[in-house]
Amino acid sequence: MDRNSSLIKMFAMLCRRQNVSCGDEQKMNETVAAFLKHILQRHLERKQNRSVVIMESADIVDYVCNMYIGPALCILGIFGNIFNIFVLFRGRLLDSPYVYLKALSFTDMFALILSLPYLLFTKHSDNFSPNVYNAFVFLPVVNLLTAASVWITVGVTIDRFIFVKFPLLARSYSSGSRVKRRIFTIYTFGILFTLPRYFCYSLVNDLGVYRMEFTPFRDSAYYRVYDIVCIIIYHFIPLVIFVVINTYLIVAVYRARFLRQELGIRNNREQDWQVEQRRFTITLIGIIVISIVAIFPSTISDFSRLTNLSLHEYKLLRNISNLLLLCNLSMNFVLFCAFNKRFVRAIKTIFNKRRNKTRIYISFKSRTRSSRSDTCVVTRQHSFISACKM
Repeated sequence: MDRNSSLIKMFAMLCRRQNVSCGDEQKMNETVAAFLKHILQRHLERKQNRSVVIMESADIVDYVCNMYIGPALCILGIFGNIFNIFVLFRGRLLDSPYVYLKALSFTDMFALILSLPYLLFTKHSDNFSPNVYNAFVFLPVVNLLTAASVWITVGVTIDRFIFVKFPLLARSYSSGSRVKRRIFTIYTFGILFTLPRYFCYSLVNDLGVYRMEFTPFRDSAYYRVYDIVCIIIYHFIPLVIFVVINTYLIVAVYRARFLRQELGIRNNREQDWQVEQRRFTITLIGIIVISIVAIFPSTISDFSRLTNLSLHEYKLLRNISNLLLLCNLSMNFVLFCAFNKRFVRAIKTIFNKRRNKTRIYISFKSRTRSSRSDTCVVTRQHSFISACKM
């Protein structure tokens, strides 16, 4: 504001000088033109400086996210999801919500496994094999897995809503076989929606340097329609479902806790079951909150691709949204351990069994050794006595 006011004052002084000196209209027009040219030049300089700052910040964020933060999240998430799968299968967690969590852990693990080589090796490579991996493995398959992860979370969210709102209907709706059919349906539709992504890129050889280029289909109006449909199905609809149902679940958990305190219900088998279900609901609320935080910037970046946003601004926004998606794929283990006591009990049971087996094995081995030593002593004594008798 101060700079603009000073420019206006300078313009007024110039006008007065021109009026006083000659009063010629032509010189007045030249003064106005010079002033407007000066303002336009200043505006272009500021815009250029702003674009340089955005470019530098986008490059810095891209380097830090792809070389350090992204691979670290992938490695932690891979090991965390492997441990989730081990506990969910060995801990005998057979309820229908845990079927969703098993599928979610597998999906997130494979998405992170495919993302790790892309971030570390193939993203900036100009060789043939890495570009084939980027165009025909990483981009379509990871899009499929992230979309499946989102809709598996939507499935368990709707199941939990039905369990809380309509508990009599939940037993038939959320049976294990039906949950498996829903997961199969999610993957089937995901594969069908992912097929057009295999026709988006082609590899170009420029004097031994390979790079990906858009195909005519990628630049066509058909792909724009396809992109909008994917944004609505994979981002907008899940966001609406997450926000609405998560709000209802938070209110339901608060009411259940308040009712328990008001009625003064103490420990019994039914109450333990209700507490366990409430804790699973809290676990799901945490998963939904992280999904909302991860999906919302990705939705904005996808919509911004349809606007006139500059390349460096889109690149900056895309890197932030990809980082949040990696956090979403990697955080399940932390949420399970933080809010789900049944999951923690399963971990303790598995490790206690292994510890007991190790103790039994060690004690059995020590007993066999002692029995062998006793047998050797007896045989030696017997041979010594027989030798004396002779």
